[in-house]
Amino acid sequence: MWGVALRATAEQEAARAAFAAGEDLALVAGAGTGKTSTLVMMGSASRRRGLYVAFNKPIADEARARFGRNVDCRTSHSLAHRAVGHRFQDRLDASRHMPLKRTAQLLGIDRDLAVGKRRLRATTQARLVMEMVRRFCYSTDEQVAARHLGPVNGLDDHGAQYLAEVLLKRARRAWEDICSPTGQLPFQHDHYLKMWAMTRPRLRADFVLLDEAQDTNPVLEEIFLTQDAQRVCVGDPAQQIYEWRHAKDIMSGFPGQRMELTQSFRFGPAIAEVANRWLRAASSTMQLTGHASGLSGLGRAEVPDAVLCRGNADALAEVLRFLEEGVPVALAGGGKPLLKIAEAAIDLQAGRRTSHHELFLFSSWGEVQEYAEQDSAAAELKAIVELVDTYGPHQIIAAVQRMVDEDRARVVVSTVHKAKGREWKRVRIGDGFTPAADEPRARGVHPAEARLIYVAVTRAREVLDTTGIQWAEAQIRHTSRATVTSTPDGVPLAALPLTGQLEYPRSPMAQFLARHLPRTDRLVASYLHQSRGLAPAVQPMDERRPDYAALGHTIDYRLRLRLGCGLGGAVTTGVRLLGSTVPIQGAPTPEVRRALHTAGTRLLARLQTHLEGAPRLGEEELTRLCHVAGYFEAVYRNGVFSRRRNLLAHADAHTTLAHLTAAVPVYVVEDIAEQMGLAEKPFAPLLQLPDHQRVCGPVFAGSADLGGADADFIVGGLLIDCKATTRPHSLHRSAVQQLAGYLLLDYDDTYSIDRVGLYLSRQGALITWPVPEFLNTLGARAPLPQLRTRLRDHLRRAKHSTPPRKD
Repeated sequence: MWGVALRATAEQEAARAAFAAGEDLALVAGAGTGKTSTLVMMGSASRRRGLYVAFNKPIADEARARFGRNVDCRTSHSLAHRAVGHRFQDRLDASRHMPLKRTAQLLGIDRDLAVGKRRLRATTQARLVMEMVRRFCYSTDEQVAARHLGPVNGLDDHGAQYLAEVLLKRARRAWEDICSPTGQLPFQHDHYLKMWAMTRPRLRADFVLLDEAQDTNPVLEEIFLTQDAQRVCVGDPAQQIYEWRHAKDIMSGFPGQRMELTQSFRFGPAIAEVANRWLRAASSTMQLTGHASGLSGLGRAEVPDAVLCRGNADALAEVLRFLEEGVPVALAGGGKPLLKIAEAAIDLQAGRRTSHHELFLFSSWGEVQEYAEQDSAAAELKAIVELVDTYGPHQIIAAVQRMVDEDRARVVVSTVHKAKGREWKRVRIGDGFTPAADEPRARGVHPAEARLIYVAVTRAREVLDTTGIQWAEAQIRHTSRATVTSTPDGVPLAALPLTGQLEYPRSPMAQFLARHLPRTDRLVASYLHQSRGLAPAVQPMDERRPDYAALGHTIDYRLRLRLGCGLGGAVTTGVRLLGSTVPIQGAPTPEVRRALHTAGTRLLARLQTHLEGAPRLGEEELTRLCHVAGYFEAVYRNGVFSRRRNLLAHADAHTTLAHLTAAVPVYVVEDIAEQMGLAEKPFAPLLQLPDHQRVCGPVFAGSADLGGADADFIVGGLLIDCKATTRPHSLHRSAVQQLAGYLLLDYDDTYSIDRVGLYLSRQGALITWPVPEFLNTLGARAPLPQLRTRLRDHLRRAKHSTPPRKD
């Protein structure tokens, strides 16, 4: 850390003491707060054998020089190489530079593939197959699946699904070849990492320290969470900016005591104040204090040490500006990616095809522009188009050729993503965070954007120039008072339903649970202990983009029907809303709404006759009806008519229920059939209970004191929340708080709840706790009746003190 403290801070001492006591810890370390020094203190306080796992090799090498001999400092890949990878070293060396043409030959791909009007060369197919394998290697999946095909610019959903199905067989054969001692395909470091992970390794250490835990890939997360050793994960959830690369923040749900490091030695109070504003905008409760030993503050920096930008287009604008002024400038990470984009654009503008991984399907630059404009999911491609159209490929190439290496630069220009983990004396934030004059300016700043800006403003040690985020600063200053009690969209936190409130630490329910039931980490630990040894999750393997949220609603409805209950009032309300004249954002024409209302009414009637036994419907028809029902409920829950991945969005004035059920994908029917098969054994005893002891979608006395709360099932006094998760070892604290919220909202003990539990529908596992054990594990200091009374009073005070929303 910058200006290392001569003695440990009180926070560091507390963390070291908790570690010495054998606690699992989630150590939230703000920017520049000395996380590595704290971990070194922990390691030196013990003679036990330790393991420090770093994000990359340079960090591991640096840590090795600071830790004592009892702590081994490694990357996940070095651990995997020692265990498995060394057996494949010859293949690693031999295949490092294998041409794609040779890879295609080994895969048996010898001709172009037509996908609609597009054609994929054999080499392109080979690259996509190997990328599918790579994405599989970073997942917790047991086999390669269609969903491991990444984005393919130029294909619609139908084309991408077809491509995934065609390539899947080859990708599975590729993995078999890779795992074989006699295999010939290119062998990469990620391959032996996955092989090692699939052995369910036990790390040779008494304690494991995981660094940068807010950006952990799923395969490493799974290994870390299943260790018997004492575990410490350290990082800063507010610096999680790699979600788009499928990195996961494992800290928020980690079953360890949560502690914080908030004293930053990188910068002073003025920069800390800016950082804290962005922490609040990112929904973090952490508050930094600045303790830099030298001068540190805000100011103008025309020629800073670094300029941090939103994206590549903004970064190139800054580079060009410095080049015009004769200032030696470097681009963090180098200019090679920009050079490749420019060269690809030149080929396409000339009507030639390109092998660029983002642009290979297009035959002209006009096609690229049209696709980027029309496809809402093509954000990265839009950034490329903006870059090329703004500056032209030849100017981009000229700029790259004039840039210098970082060690010879006066200024380093970097995207925020490339700047993560770095720091400079004088930093200016670029202009790309301000929307263009013709762009819509949303109210507030999205938490993901706030996290990005928080990372940017905490890179400076001495001078921070915030000129480029003045608009964003004004936005969060304007909403800072409101965001204490409202969402970024201005919805009062007290008006959110239970699940919505749990997303905001400052909401009334989240604050109450944090104060009265603080030890969610212990309950998660109990859950993980009970869930060990579960079989892999059943899930769709041949579908590229399974709609897991919709599948979750569908299995919930099917289980309700199995228990002899209806789907719940939310579906009925959604049907009625579509049949009303109430304005719904994004809703279709009145004629289409009437058709959907008729279809929804018939759906409800058909399910009611099924429950009454005349006639009983088959399994497939029930699944199709339940899947369609979920979209009606979404209208009510979301308050908008979403058109993304929504069966109802394709309706017209002539649409009937038969049309909607026929549109349900086959993978949905197959997936729900597997889940229902797993439910036979755990639900058998529940089906023996009297009808009045089987309650589905229960609403509680306290549901009206917030924006609503209805649980999944209460059967014989057992409160069950159904989780259709594919990753049972990654339970977020909000899942525990949700169960606790339902239990406490039953103010008058209407349901006589004496046990609570989670049903894992993709594993067929029911995990339960008696209520006294559940509350005791969560750290309750009062009996259940008293907690319910306190919650009721707390929610009602919060509701009455919340100002009305101003639109």
